[in-house]
Amino acid sequence: MPRLLCLYQHAPTPGAPGFYRHRQYLAELVLRGWHVDLVSCPVDYLTGKTPRRYKRRLYVAETIEGIHHHWMWGAADIHRSRALRAFNYVSFAATALGRVLSLPVPDVIWASSPPLPLGAVGRIAAKRYRRPWAFEIRDLWPESAAAVGWLHADGRVYRQLDRAARRYASSADVVIVPTPGLVSGARRHGARHVEVLPGIVLDNGLQPEVRSRVRAELDVADACVFAYIGALGVANGLDALLDAAKTMDRDSRVAFVVVGDGSDRHRIQHRIETERIQSIRLLNPVPKERVAEILAASDVVLHLLRDEPLFRTALPNKMLDAFSAHRPLVTTVDGLPRELAEASGGAYSPASSLAAELRTWAAMSPSERAERGQRSFAYGQRRFGLGPNVDALERALAKAMNGGPHDDRTAGQPAPYRVDQDADGR
Repeated sequence: MPRLLCLYQHAPTPGAPGFYRHRQYLAELVLRGWHVDLVSCPVDYLTGKTPRRYKRRLYVAETIEGIHHHWMWGAADIHRSRALRAFNYVSFAATALGRVLSLPVPDVIWASSPPLPLGAVGRIAAKRYRRPWAFEIRDLWPESAAAVGWLHADGRVYRQLDRAARRYASSADVVIVPTPGLVSGARRHGARHVEVLPGIVLDNGLQPEVRSRVRAELDVADACVFAYIGALGVANGLDALLDAAKTMDRDSRVAFVVVGDGSDRHRIQHRIETERIQSIRLLNPVPKERVAEILAASDVVLHLLRDEPLFRTALPNKMLDAFSAHRPLVTTVDGLPRELAEASGGAYSPASSLAAELRTWAAMSPSERAERGQRSFAYGQRRFGLGPNVDALERALAKAMNGGPHDDRTAGQPAPYRVDQDADGR
């Protein structure tokens, strides 16, 4: 039985809000005969808080879907300040390293970033056990931090993080990225071999009675419901939605449901209240099961981010959630998100003209929106099914365990993507 040690900081605890595709990957690996140890932090990424069961405890062990979870302490209140968030990263890296070095020797190590310090933990564990390791780059740091204004590209901290990122990518036996747009960035960081592992689309379509019940609970009557579910941070560009909702506030055909938490939530809530934007229901984070219900009650799912070049190559989970829920998608992000939205029956709109796009969707008949939702699901399943994803993951881990190809810049990428030597990630 091959043994995998996975380091992933933001796995949600049971019942916590949020979607976690890695647990689906790892649960499928368990079914295929792997032993999986997962080292994570119980601090909820959306709320910044630690659930009561895990508070004031250095270590909690439990088994979830066959995965051996090792919850290690990390500082909480991560949305209060950048300093507290940085302390969370560093404190969890320290406790995670202590646990990693006390576990049975793995066959392969998989460290997922961000946060970047987990790259150091993975690299140290690989050296300690003399085992191969895979470094996952879900978001390109420190470039993405500079893109949203958290760091200055000419600052000392940026340079230190850049050196660390390059050290991890160049020393890993294989680098895993969730979208082909990150391949070139991983190679700039020194990755010798890159595998693309996109997210998963499952059939989360619910019965019509669930839709009716939840729409009644939300008091949205016969309106066209636009749903945004996810982080409420400075990078998420929620002002475009608030501006659009404000111009449509007297249109009874339209309702907006916003679900989530993050560093920008208080400011967003203040805008809704002071500007009296009546069409928006701002809800707290909800468990995964409730997310599926709210998506079932919606008519269109929104994917919003600030207009930054780095985001144009991203494949966010909320896009996959829309596919899984049989709902069409409207994105404000050009590049890969736009390609996926338009190809699946949804649409792209710049943030500046979002209100006009949303009016177009509100004017559609319910049957046309439903038909677009079915197209969305069919497209998502073809490109992002669970089986092909885990096949690709096993191939990547096998390559790491076999030493990985040296400077392999042209290795075939698993479906749904193939990245050629000079591909630009689009």
